Amino acid sequence: MKTVLKWLGYVVGVIVVLAILAVGTVYALSAAKFRKTYPTKFEHIAVSTDPASLARGKHLVEAVGKCQLCHGDDLAGKKVLDDPMFAQLTSTNLTSGKGGIGAAYTDDDFVRAIRHGVGKDGKSLFFMPAEAFYNFNDADLAAMIAYIRTVPPVDSPVSPERKIGPVGRAVYLMTPFPLVPASIVPHDAPRPAPVPEGVTKEYGEYLTKAGGCTSCHGPSLSGGNKIENVLALNLTPGDEVGKWTEADFFRTIRTGVRPNGKILSAVMPWPYAKNMTDDEMHATWMYIHSLPARKLGEL
Repeated sequence: MKTVLKWLGYVVGVIVVLAILAVGTVYALSAAKFRKTYPTKFEHIAVSTDPASLARGKHLVEAVGKCQLCHGDDLAGKKVLDDPMFAQLTSTNLTSGKGGIGAAYTDDDFVRAIRHGVGKDGKSLFFMPAEAFYNFNDADLAAMIAYIRTVPPVDSPVSPERKIGPVGRAVYLMTPFPLVPASIVPHDAPRPAPVPEGVTKEYGEYLTKAGGCTSCHGPSLSGGNKIENVLALNLTPGDEVGKWTEADFFRTIRTGVRPNGKILSAVMPWPYAKNMTDDEMHATWMYIHSLPARKLGEL
């Protein structure tokens, strides 16, 4: 019996040592990636503050980019994740109030952060969907920046919390999870050509990509990813959504209720997406129904 207990102790000891080594390796590898720096000089775009640009920027921020989802309805930042094993994150206060970046950031700083996912220190931001926002054309990005500058200042002097736990680090290292967006943004690639606004599948593609749908539903929009334990739906004609009518699609986005009566998870930012115009909704519908049918999670 003593021999058995002795060997069990050895086995447990080996498992503990291996676990410690595994966690240490995950932390070391992820920390090295987090420390990586990127260029801080990127393309300059002209920001106009005319009423039409501000109105366009407000709409893009609220309905397409859905920036409030992470930064709060007042854009002053909020607790985004509070899971010590995965991540503890508070988003940045975008206003010009105390603790905010609105007054300190130049237009070029906003371009670098929104389009490239890079902070003023040259390091990647965390969880900033720059891999999607990179697709906003210059005029739309300029309008968004112009609008953000008009948001009333909110004081939030506490420094944002940013701690990535062992599970979050491991997921980042082993999957395409965009924890560090600057590492996947094609910084030097030609800018996507502007797409004329209209009820076309081309404009629907622009809205879908720039609006971050691929961040949750995957590059092929076939879903299968789990976001906060919620399975992202397959948006292609190969699954449930493909069987919806256009009226079903409109009703689901506008009300948050699927045709089968199920409520959309709060992870799905429909309360913001519902503010898209009818033309934008039509264009988005046209695009996702032009995609080839795929199985859930199929690339």
